Order: sequence, then structure tokens, then C-alpha cells
Amino acid sequence: MNQADTINTIIGPTSAQEEVRAVAITTLFGSFTTGGTSGKLGNETDAAVLQGLREWADVILVGSGTVKAEDYGPADTPMAVVSRSLTFDTTTKLFRGTPPIIVTPQDSLADPALTSRRKTLEAAGCELVEGGGVPEVVDKLRARGFGRIVCEGGPSLYAEMFKHSLIDVLHLTLDPHANGEPAGLAGDIDERFALEDAVADGDYLFTRYRRVQKTS
Repeated sequence: MNQADTINTIIGPTSAQEEVRAVAITTLFGSFTTGGTSGKLGNETDAAVLQGLREWADVILVGSGTVKAEDYGPADTPMAVVSRSLTFDTTTKLFRGTPPIIVTPQDSLADPALTSRRKTLEAAGCELVEGGGVPEVVDKLRARGFGRIVCEGGPSLYAEMFKHSLIDVLHLTLDPHANGEPAGLAGDIDERFALEDAVADGDYLFTRYRRVQKTS
């Protein structure tokens, strides 16, 4: 199997017009990071899968903490960044391409103490969109025509997405490292996923899981 076929197999069916996928990489004991970031995890295939999912998606959904920790740059796919504090350095590379959509609660849009931060983001070309809990965030994105959403974390955003049964497909890469850093998923999460496929690439394992619909 060549590299392109491997990537296509890992990503799987792409025909759904409205679907939320999450993409993550963990160490052997479930940590999303090593040395505080995910930068040292993964291989070329993992990077290609991430890029392939971005190309599939209508929008990238990501938390502001992940954007800052991983030093995100601009992407060809529109990016929606969830932030309550609206604290961003608009000189970073994230703002050098198409400005991200900033999704924030109504309280942050109305707080006089955050006026200067809102003005800074608007001056950088960002659209500020009201979004409280993650179900509302997903609804607001879909109302803008973003049917295919890929969520890139971090842990707190993943936790809320799983808690509200918003992740349809999980792409999870297992990195062959063992460390003691916590995964950071917290909250009342009770979701079950069924394995759709698994592909080994050297010492890395690429899995694709689909959420099992709960029965009443």
C-alpha cells in the first residue's frame, strides 16, 4: 500500500456532508503531550492524516489553549477558535493568513473589561461569534454552512464535545512512547465507540472509531 492509499484508508469514508470528527494522538498511557506539547509526538503519516482531515473539513474547531501551546499557523481551511478570555497575540503566525473565527460566550462579548481585546481581534480581521456551550458552538458553525467539522482539541474541548455526544468519528493515533503526563480529560463522559479500522505504520497505530448511538 502506498502512502496515499494508507492515508485514505486511515481517514475512511468522506461522503458525509454533516459530521464532526476529532483527531488526536496519545502516548501509550493516554497522554496528549510529551514535554507539555504534542509537537514531539507522531510521524509523517500522522501529519498527513491531520492535513487530510483538514482538507476534508469545512472548518477546524480548536481551543485557544491548544492554538497557543502548539503555535498554530494559518490554514487553508477556515479555523474557529474557542476562547473565553479573548487573550491573543495578533502578531503571531496564526494571524498571518485568513484570520480565525473567534467563538466566545455572550458574557465575553458584553464585558466592558474585554473591549480592548475585542477591538484588537476585530482590527486583525477576526469575526467574533457568540457561542456558549459546545452544542451552541457546533450549531453556530453549521448555521454558517460548516457541515464538516474537525476538532483538534485540546483536552477540555474534547471533554465537552464527548460529554455532549458531538463527536461522530474519532481518529486516534497511538504513539509508541510511555510517559506520566495526564490526559487532562475531565467531566462526566460516558461514550462508547466502535472500531472501524486500524492501520499500523511502523511502531505507530492509527485507529478510527465511530460513536455508538445510545439506546433509550
